[in-house]
Amino acid sequence: ALGTLDFSLLYDQENNALHCTINKAKGLKPMDHNGLADPYVKLHLLPGASKANKLRTKTLRNTLNPTWNETLTYYGITDEDMIRKTLRISVCDEDKFRHNEFIGETRIPLKKLKPNQTKNFNICLEKQLPIDKTEDKSLEERGRILVSLKYSSQKQGLLVGIVRCAHLAAMDANGYSDPYVKIYLKPDEDKKSKHKTAVKKKTLNPEFNEEFFYEIKHGDLAKKTLEVTVWDYDIGKSNDFIGGVVLGINAKGERLKHWFDCLKNKDKKIERWHTLTNELPGAVLSD
Repeated sequence: ALGTLDFSLLYDQENNALHCTINKAKGLKPMDHNGLADPYVKLHLLPGASKANKLRTKTLRNTLNPTWNETLTYYGITDEDMIRKTLRISVCDEDKFRHNEFIGETRIPLKKLKPNQTKNFNICLEKQLPIDKTEDKSLEERGRILVSLKYSSQKQGLLVGIVRCAHLAAMDANGYSDPYVKIYLKPDEDKKSKHKTAVKKKTLNPEFNEEFFYEIKHGDLAKKTLEVTVWDYDIGKSNDFIGGVVLGINAKGERLKHWFDCLKNKDKKIERWHTLTNELPGAVLSD
């Protein structure tokens, strides 16, 4: 018996957030010489190999019956994630002098949750389950970006908001990145459409809250595509490409829908999360 874990999960659909409240554990397996443990809980969304994908509670000392009452939140979680992903919850023992030790884990397929309804769990921890490494690679995501679009009839142009990114792929040796975002409105003959956000240091979940304006007739927007790329800033060498997304009339799925909703609803700001991929059609991968 490894012990039991009491926690609750809530998918806030409107805000694309998954709230994981870790309440308490009971009867954990003793890990230390004194017959106790220093437990903490670690979350990991699968598939997904990125460091930014892991969240953890604080460590509680010398107890086999810890009470955390801590809520950890994943942002940028889409309905598609809720169908496809599994939340892995592990309880570990923190060790000052050697590797932290694994106590037990449980896995919850997110499709078990109904949107906007808190679901409570109280389950027995299991031994470590293998992670299928091969499935991880093929579905490797580069992170998420929250973009807002609004066509302003008063200003006669498109307002593009780069709001924030979530769980970006790490590019630097320290396990982080120094991200910034670049946007182009294409086709762009005279190369005037480039805009850039500020660089955010050492983070995989940067908040930008910057807005850029393109003067353009509403009728011409249908012929344009918006290319959004996320980069890791490096001093003295070329910046690394993290991932990108193209919105426009030739895009598919959510990316097409977002563009279409913007064209259809003048003067309304429309915000959506998009998944970054590591390929961009015809993009210039240099900066």
